[in-house]
Amino acid sequence: MMEPVFETYRSLASLLDYPTNDTASQINLVAGILSREYPEIFSEYTPFAEGYRALASWEREEYFVRTFEVESLVSMDLGYLRFGEEYKRGAFLAMMQVEQQKAGNPLGHELADHLPNVLRLLPLMGDHNLAKELCSSLIIPAIWEILKKMEGSNNLFLSLFRTLHGMMMKDFGELPYDRFIPAGDAAGCTPEGYGCGFDFLDEIGKTKKELV
Repeated sequence: MMEPVFETYRSLASLLDYPTNDTASQINLVAGILSREYPEIFSEYTPFAEGYRALASWEREEYFVRTFEVESLVSMDLGYLRFGEEYKRGAFLAMMQVEQQKAGNPLGHELADHLPNVLRLLPLMGDHNLAKELCSSLIIPAIWEILKKMEGSNNLFLSLFRTLHGMMMKDFGELPYDRFIPAGDAAGCTPEGYGCGFDFLDEIGKTKKELV
């Protein structure tokens, strides 16, 4: 049985995919979800919704390609965002591949740890605690990394990533899970940070680590 909150993220994931004929209707669908469930975040979504909806289909396609392929403003591969070129990136990708296969989630042409694929995976995971830990420990920090990289940009997707970050902070930000801190950002962090000696890959799928 899936939790309704996870299904919400599947709806938003389609807006992070290459645009299709259904993109305009998906923009409106997500707008309706936000107005009902996340009214305090709706204003973050407005620039994306209005700007992207106003584009013709071919313009959306160009905009998406320019953002994520030509200019490559950000990557949406979680392993790269959190681990860079460290060996853990491959281990995390292999772990996500197993989870995606267990859930029967089609990946298209992207990797198992590609953000839209992971968002669609959430409602399909049998272990809801593991899904919540994934959101709190890795997805939220990854989105924050995207926001830092896009800071100062007038790109419409910045609005969408801010929306996603706000939703996840509301749903998972206060849960008692540690967050992965990459080694490069580890200065001054507490011992509970994964980048400071606690290995997330050794724990995910086995047990959750609750903070006292």
